[in-house]
Order: sequence, then C-alpha cells, then structure tokens
Amino acid sequence: MIPKVYIQIVTFNSQRFIKSCLDSVFLQTFQDFSVLVIDNASRDDTVSFVKERYTKQFIGEKFNSSVPLFVVRNPRNTGFSYAHNQGIVMSKSEFILVMNPDMILKPDFLLALVKTIEKDTAIASVGGKLLRLKLGDPELDEKIKTTIIDTTGIHVMRSRRVIDRGEGEQDKGQYDKKVDVFGISGACSLYRRLALEDVSVPIGSLTQQNWVRDEYFDQDFFAYKEDADISWRLQLRGWKAQYVSQAVAYHFRAGAPLKKRFSQSTLVNYLSYRNHLWTVLKNTYWSNFFTHLIYIFFYQLVKELYLFFTQPFVLLKASFSFWMGFKKMLRKRKYIMKNAKVDSKEMRKWFK
Repeated sequence: MIPKVYIQIVTFNSQRFIKSCLDSVFLQTFQDFSVLVIDNASRDDTVSFVKERYTKQFIGEKFNSSVPLFVVRNPRNTGFSYAHNQGIVMSKSEFILVMNPDMILKPDFLLALVKTIEKDTAIASVGGKLLRLKLGDPELDEKIKTTIIDTTGIHVMRSRRVIDRGEGEQDKGQYDKKVDVFGISGACSLYRRLALEDVSVPIGSLTQQNWVRDEYFDQDFFAYKEDADISWRLQLRGWKAQYVSQAVAYHFRAGAPLKKRFSQSTLVNYLSYRNHLWTVLKNTYWSNFFTHLIYIFFYQLVKELYLFFTQPFVLLKASFSFWMGFKKMLRKRKYIMKNAKVDSKEMRKWFK
C-alpha cells in the first residue's frame, strides 16, 4: 500500500541531529507515511547509526513498527537538489515532506499540514511555524528549543532579495494567522506531488524529441535558494503556498540573521549568491524586472560591494559560474515562461 506522505531527509555528516529528528518523525500523531534517508556520502556514522537504531525491531519497542524506513547512500555528495529529486522519483505518495535532518517536529506537526493541503487542491506546498533550535551540552546531546522564529514562509522583496518571514523575531503570536505566502522554506515543506510534476523542467533527452521531465529542484544549484526557485515556478503556474501556524517545529540555524551573514562559509556565500542570480534570471518577467530595476540595482550593488571587500574570491567565482551557466539557465527560463499561467501584473503583488 502506498502511504499518503513520503518523508525525505537528506543527510551529510548529520549524526548529531538525526536521532532527535527521526524520533520526532516516528512520534507523529499522523502515521500514514514512510521515511527515506538519503545520505550524501557522510564521513561520520550517520548511516550506520540510522540502520542500527531504526530497524523494525527497535522501532517496535518505542514507535509505530508499521512505518517503514529506507536508506539510500550516495557515493558522493550530490547536493540537496539532486538528492531530493532522487527521492521524488523513487516514491509514489500523494504528498512529499522535504525536511532537513536538523529539525525536531512537534507530534501534531504533520497532521496539521496534511489537513490543510487536503482541503484545497490548489495548494502546492504548506509549511509550519519553525522556531530556532540551539545546541547545548554535546555530551548530553542537548537541544534547546527557543521561541525565536526561524521562518514562517518565504517572502520576496522588490529588490528580489529572498527572506524568511519573521526570521530572528521573538514569537509573540504575530504570525498565528493561516495565510498564503510566496513559498515555504526547504528546511521543512510538504509538497503536493501533482504540483511538483507540473513545474518540473526538462534537463535531458533520450532522443532529441523525447524530453525527460525529472528536475524538480534545480540540480545545477547543488544547494541553497532551490526552495525559492521552486516556489517561484509554482507561483508562475498558479499554485498556492500556505503557512500553517498550528504546525510547529524547531530548526537549528547558526547565528542571528545579521551575524549569520558575516559568519557563513565561502562555499555557502558562493552558492547563495550565484543561485540567487540564477533564480531571478529564470523566473522574473522582464517587465517586472525593469519596473523594480532601481531596487534590484541597489541591492546587487550593496551585495557585490560587501563581497568585494570581504570575500573577493567568492564574488569572482560566483560571477564566473553564473555566466558559465547563463545559456543553460536561459533555456530553462524559456521553458518556464512558456508554460507560465500567471501574468506579470499578478506576480507583482508578491514583491513588496
């Protein structure tokens, strides 16, 4: 029997988090799901730990033994996008929960999301209120749950800067209303399979005439900003994303919003900057681009000046990589825009 929800967790040296994550998954009140752990060549004991702890026999002692868990180990780090695409292709479930290993879900988290997405067939993705998770004493494997907001959905500004709604704010109930949002953070998002199929982009061919539609998250991104990209494509096709405040979970993210930007590794800054440029290139109507050109220009200027004075190699490498992939992204853009259902005027309502 095919479960209603397929939970996908991509791991990379995630042993410190995976126990808390999977324990919270198996303790969900909604139990019609299966779990797939896709490991990207971890150098720690993530895979062996998962296999040893989450066998059917062990799960039967504490959790619901009817929930199956599968493990796929990639021979190299294929990145967030490719690994999750693997899982989507392997599964047949109506809904897919994409989540990071550094998440802890409240017991009714999945139930709240499933109830919401089942009520409206126009909803492509739903996400909950993610609060910050802090690390405590490593010897005690301590995880400290806070009331600081991590994300309540994705928002895109007129500058095309993508931010998490409420990030860094103290949760005082200001985001307790269920609302439509631009998109849901890839840290933990429930997607409708039909919607993912609808926005998949051709990436290759068996013959020149026979395209294979199997790229859901953009595999050229490797990691970072792929959630904004797929959210944009879903909006262009007329799908909705909804934030569900009753679904609460905790997510580890190092540093406060401002501190985080000054402490990110060169790899993260490189991928984030390049992928941001590709996301805008692929999904923005030219008319909207020129309407908001002044905002886009100044945001890009500030970003490039920051990188020039702090990480010039990142600026050079990201710019070179962007232009190397420019033609490929234009081909993807052509396909995306050809199939868009929502016009430029309607899309402008999201850019504030």
